[in-house]
Amino acid sequence: MKVLFLYTNINGFHDDVFSFGLASIVSVTKQNGHDAEILLIRDKGDYDRVARAVKTAHPQVVGFSSVSSQFHFVKELSELVKQVAPETITVCGGVHPTINPQCVLETNALDAVFVGESEDAFAEFLKKVSRHESFEDVANMAFQRNGRFIQNKLNPLITDFERLPFPDRDNALFDETVKAVGYAPFFFSRGCPYLCSYCSNHAIAQAYGLTSNRPRFRSAESSIREIEEVVKKYSISKIAIVDDVFGIDKEWRKEFCEKYKERINIRFFCLLRANLVDEEFVRLLKDAGCYRVSIGVESGNDYVRNTVMNRKMSNEQMIQAFDLFRKYGLQTNSLNIIGTPGETEEMIWDTIRLNRRLRPTSSGVNIFYPYKGTKLGDYCFEQGLVNEELYNSFSNERRSTVLKYPEEFKKKLEYYRSHWEFLINRSNYKYHVRMLIEGLLRKLGIWNRLVQIKRSVFSRLRKKKV
Repeated sequence: MKVLFLYTNINGFHDDVFSFGLASIVSVTKQNGHDAEILLIRDKGDYDRVARAVKTAHPQVVGFSSVSSQFHFVKELSELVKQVAPETITVCGGVHPTINPQCVLETNALDAVFVGESEDAFAEFLKKVSRHESFEDVANMAFQRNGRFIQNKLNPLITDFERLPFPDRDNALFDETVKAVGYAPFFFSRGCPYLCSYCSNHAIAQAYGLTSNRPRFRSAESSIREIEEVVKKYSISKIAIVDDVFGIDKEWRKEFCEKYKERINIRFFCLLRANLVDEEFVRLLKDAGCYRVSIGVESGNDYVRNTVMNRKMSNEQMIQAFDLFRKYGLQTNSLNIIGTPGETEEMIWDTIRLNRRLRPTSSGVNIFYPYKGTKLGDYCFEQGLVNEELYNSFSNERRSTVLKYPEEFKKKLEYYRSHWEFLINRSNYKYHVRMLIEGLLRKLGIWNRLVQIKRSVFSRLRKKKV
């Protein structure tokens, strides 16, 4: 049976378009004997390509994976698919349907959405479709019948990841990601125990009737084998481990780092949380080959960080973590959010001042976006703080605000976002010279070519070393 997957990244915020959830579903689809293909949709100009693919391939099923910012386009594309091939079954999974399953009521062009971890449910769904049986009793599925919302029971969260195939990487998503960002991403755990109000993890836990989304891990040995398999097949100079928080389980991270050092000869970076960092952890990372870490600072204001965002973390914990990374020569990337409800300009300056004290190698900032299904997002909608027309357009996600702030403050948020690195590194002359040179090279149209040459050189050097 032919299954066509469509993954949208229209007005996308990240160059990294690789979706581990979708890649896992594709692997399961292939494992069950079906023919699977992925199309990456970067702009509306690709809609014609979708129509041609549906006409040519005649898929029985077209599947989407969606975050909130892309669901508008999923609705448009599902309508297009139905116009081209009315008998094609259209379904959608991902974070957005998981934390907001009633989104299926927003269009008649989606036959169903999948809620939560759906590898087993999707395999069962495909089996029923291939047998021309009704699939309305499949677990994890939500749909509408005569305008009435129906949601089936959820399968338990997966704990034995060894029985799942590795995420599929023989697709455009992986190729585009490596080409765009220069590294291969890996994801070895699911879940995060923390309850940050702006994040989807607490909402995912709530969908399963849990108080927190406790992390579950693929074994360290299996994780290393996955890396070995990918490295053998592709030319890769860097690896990103993009688990929500790397190495929460101390035994897992110790085993993983020891095996990584022994069997993988490639630099890696990962995402950490400051309150988990101690000297032993940093030494372990450095010894294994980690060269860079990203840390969610989010806000330098105690009220915003701990009351509004529910981060439960102190400035002192972050200062200690960044000082340790600097001591051991690891690069650091500070992640921040501005524009949360009620935040003032002085609170934003608290974040700038903290970043100056932390002295990260790089620092980035997003403007807060209220995702439905999250506590802070739902609060914004309930209190009438959101310009819903602007929200539904999703034309500038995390790059401007959709909250009903005064126009002057909106412009200030955009100013802080676009000048963030300058404000953090105001006394770093090397940084400013580098940015001026990069800007000039970009204007001359040769920056991307230089980046490609650099990656090619590193790739050849790595092959010689191996």
